Amino acid sequence: MSDGTEGSTNLGDGIFAAMHELTLKGLEQSLLDAEARYVRGEAAADPSPSMNWAVTNQAVAEGGETTPSMDNLLQEEVILWLSVGKEKLEIVPGSDHAVIPASALVGALQEMKAMVESFSGDRGSELATQFHEIAVDQARPKSPPEEGDKSDWQYDAGLDRYVAV
Repeated sequence: MSDGTEGSTNLGDGIFAAMHELTLKGLEQSLLDAEARYVRGEAAADPSPSMNWAVTNQAVAEGGETTPSMDNLLQEEVILWLSVGKEKLEIVPGSDHAVIPASALVGALQEMKAMVESFSGDRGSELATQFHEIAVDQARPKSPPEEGDKSDWQYDAGLDRYVAV
């Protein structure tokens, strides 16, 4: 039976904690991807989007080089977003993404990670509340309950999870 917290290693804490954990893991992976490309210069010929960013104007190698120089890589533009499940949290007023220079990506991801980490200490902030609303929406089970007399799911705010009704 699903309770709306699939994928979490800490099921006892509800949807907020489960999605918080998954979002932080995604940000950590995005940070590793950004550091590989923009700190170590490990540039794939066709960069795949990361979990929270993608290259919008890819640098090209010059001369006989097979990969772009670090200077060229840092001049790329990237689109940055904050994934909460399959949805995105508004990170700039009125938008769920931002276009930034690649040279600012690692710092921006570090700031986003710190912001998400702060949600656990201040769940009442505006961004933490928006995060939780998206998390609750994302966690709604897609299939009906397996219990014979139950046909739907209802969110229980006290438990921070979906219960069969």
